[in-house]
Amino acid sequence: MTQRGKGWVCEVEGEIVGFSIVDLKENNVWALFLRPEFENKGIGKELHRLTMDWYFSKTKQAVWLGTAPNTKAERFYELQGWKKVGMVNKGEVKFEMTYEDWVR
Repeated sequence: MTQRGKGWVCEVEGEIVGFSIVDLKENNVWALFLRPEFENKGIGKELHRLTMDWYFSKTKQAVWLGTAPNTKAERFYELQGWKKVGMVNKGEVKFEMTYEDWVR
C-alpha cells in the first residue's frame, strides 16, 4: 500500500472508528468507511479531506470511486462535490472528482 497509495484511520478512545484508502496506481478511492455510530460527527468529511488533499498533492489525475446506489454513501459523495459518471462493478454508482473540482 505504501507504494500504491496511502490510508488513514480515525481513533476515538483507542478504537478505530473509520478509515480511508486511496490508490494512486488505479486512481481510485478504495475505501472510506465509518462505524455507523460515528456518522454525522465530521469524521467522514475529515477522512475525505485528508485523502483528497494527499491524492491531489501527488497527481492531478481525476480520481474515481464506486458505491452502492441509494445509500448514505452516495449522498455523502454528492455533497462533497463528486460527479456521477456512470456505473461500475456490479451496479455501483461510479463517481469522479477532478483536481479542478477539488480545489474549488
